[in-house]
Amino acid sequence: MPDQPDPFEILGLEPDGHPPAHSSPGPRSPAPSSTAVDEGYDDGAGYDDPSVEAGDWDDDGGEYVHLSAGAGRGGGRRWGLVLLGFLVVIVLLVGVAAVWVKGQVDPGSPGEEVSFVVPTGSTTSDIATMLADKRIITNATVFEWYLKVKREDPQFQAGEYEGMRVNSSMGDVVDILKAGPAPPRDVTFLVREGLWESETRQLILDTFPGIDPAALDAALTGTHPALQPQGSTDLEGFLFPATYEVPEAQTSDAQALVNQMVAAFDAVSSQTGLPDATAKLQGVAGSRQITPYQALIVASLVEAEAKVPEDRPKIARVIYNRLKEGMTLGIDATVLYAIGERTDSLTQSQLATDSPYNTRVKAGLPPTPINSPGRASIDAALNPAEGDWLYYVLTDTDGRHYFTDSYSDFQRAVNDAQDRGVF
Repeated sequence: MPDQPDPFEILGLEPDGHPPAHSSPGPRSPAPSSTAVDEGYDDGAGYDDPSVEAGDWDDDGGEYVHLSAGAGRGGGRRWGLVLLGFLVVIVLLVGVAAVWVKGQVDPGSPGEEVSFVVPTGSTTSDIATMLADKRIITNATVFEWYLKVKREDPQFQAGEYEGMRVNSSMGDVVDILKAGPAPPRDVTFLVREGLWESETRQLILDTFPGIDPAALDAALTGTHPALQPQGSTDLEGFLFPATYEVPEAQTSDAQALVNQMVAAFDAVSSQTGLPDATAKLQGVAGSRQITPYQALIVASLVEAEAKVPEDRPKIARVIYNRLKEGMTLGIDATVLYAIGERTDSLTQSQLATDSPYNTRVKAGLPPTPINSPGRASIDAALNPAEGDWLYYVLTDTDGRHYFTDSYSDFQRAVNDAQDRGVF
């Protein structure tokens, strides 16, 4: 008997009377086996059949879901997150680097001022390194790049710069460098009137530690002013007393310093007429001719004895009058020079010192000046006051002297001054 059609199949029903899970109004394809169904699912998310494309319609008008599209979206999302994380890291690194560079360029509040000198021939790299060593800037390499970025001219001048401070901003440092070094500093050096050459020598060494004593001695003996006697190496009297401004670059140059002092003497000598002393002093010491060098010796004696300006030309006249009379000068300052000691009182043995400088026992002028006379004393030696005085004695505590041509009057004045406690 031929097979009879199953009534449930004819009606499109499952044996339990319900429509099939994939029903459609048209003809339906045979249902896949349970094995096919198992292989068509990938962890329940959809079909994993590469032959089926999303959007394809089956013969029953149904639409398949393309499984591979769903997998692609998940992978793209993961790569997007990785890329985003990478970009975030890059941004953070750039930000940290920017903060670090800013701190190097401008570290904040500047500290104490420090000296800074650019030696001759220094390169930009040398200057950057020196700035970093002094802690004026934080980083030499960053400074060099800063100059390049700012397109600053790296040709900075050699010299000493003022205003450099620890932890300065690089912009401030560049401004100071562009402004150029400070003008060379001068060292003030005062040489008082009446100093012996030995005292001036020690003053030079005390003031300028960079000067070598041997070099100074060579300069003192090797320099020859025009008025110095032939063959003499003694600069006593030629180191003019004045206030000198010595360039810092010459503070270790002994010869330059001696030249400066002798040049000052030459200038004053010319201004006062010292080279013409013989003509100016014709007859002032009788038949004795006074040379310019001898007039300088007289000026040094005046410098040692006079205490007030008005006494200088009078003391000069006493010296010339005594030379004219052939008398000893009797000036104690020459005895002090002879013994090389400054003291307020002299002993009898000191007064009797056998020295060509001891004018108590030797007639005439000492062989050289006994100090460095100033302009006023040189003027007085060239222009002595008119008078017949042969003696003078200190008469008051202000330094004034009493002048007389009488020895008895002189002795009376000495006793009077002693009674009044002047000396």
